Amino acid sequence: MNNEFAVELAQIEKIYHTRHFFIKNDDTGKRRFYERKTIHAVKSVEFGVRRGEILGLLGPNGAGKTTCVKMISGLVRPSAGKVFVEGMHVEKNRLKVLRHIGVVLEGTRTVIWPLTPLENLCYFGNLRNVRGKVVKKRGKELLDFIGLKDKMHTQVRRLSRGQRQRLAICIALIADPSVILLDEPTTGLDVQSSRAIREKVVEMTRELGKSVLVTTHDMHIAQRLCDRIGIIDKGELITCRRTDDLLEVFADQTYEIRLDDMPDPVPYKSIPGVHDAAVEQDGVGGPMLVLRVSDDENERSEALYRVIARLQSEGRILRTITQRQQTLENVFLRLTQSTI
Repeated sequence: MNNEFAVELAQIEKIYHTRHFFIKNDDTGKRRFYERKTIHAVKSVEFGVRRGEILGLLGPNGAGKTTCVKMISGLVRPSAGKVFVEGMHVEKNRLKVLRHIGVVLEGTRTVIWPLTPLENLCYFGNLRNVRGKVVKKRGKELLDFIGLKDKMHTQVRRLSRGQRQRLAICIALIADPSVILLDEPTTGLDVQSSRAIREKVVEMTRELGKSVLVTTHDMHIAQRLCDRIGIIDKGELITCRRTDDLLEVFADQTYEIRLDDMPDPVPYKSIPGVHDAAVEQDGVGGPMLVLRVSDDENERSEALYRVIARLQSEGRILRTITQRQQTLENVFLRLTQSTI
């Protein structure tokens, strides 16, 4: 167990056994199974969430993300390995651990639609041993924090999906837990609601000091939101590192050179250090020469100098030169496709 982590998974595994049955035999009244399946949902996964950090767990459908969240929250028992929350073994201290965890499941299944947001918070606060004036005061503060103060007394059934999702985050925070688990918090939301939730997640992490684990399919949100990214595929953790480092490691040395007219890319391919050259026209900034150059710093520098010298000798006007940025989506596809 590492004290720097608020949540730690140590060599976690989860195996499910399933059986499929024939229709009941009318004569004997018995069923006999005809197929057994063993599903290895999570395989020796090991990572931690630091205090005051947002960790994103990404992966295709069925990769094991939600299973990891459920094992952390105590909803599913691991087949092997250990899960620690605030230094406590989840299996041995389940009730104590639950006081430190707030969970937002995918969708809005954690809210009660006939009640108002304030009534929801009072109800779930009572279940978490937060009662009386304290739960009402904290509930109003959370609704104000999340931007639902004016909807405090409106039935949940009359709220938009984005507002219900924000209420679900308030419910997760009502007992003031140190660890927040968000399972697909922005699924199905419009751009404005998704952005509002993202901003509030950052705010509660930075200002309230929460440790947050987010599972999501939205690569753009993960790239903007998360301090570190873990990518899981077929139950195995492929990588877990800082978002900036992950993008830098997989960044291609590709440069975009915008010009006044379209050049012939073929001569540039013969320049030492240039691995490939192509021209593109995006309709916004004019013609563009796209170069993929060597990873070696000295070779790359010499190649770019020679490219610029050739452009100058051809009398072309150099408008801009920029390095093409890698995206988390591209990194994700490269890593997951390599494991297929």
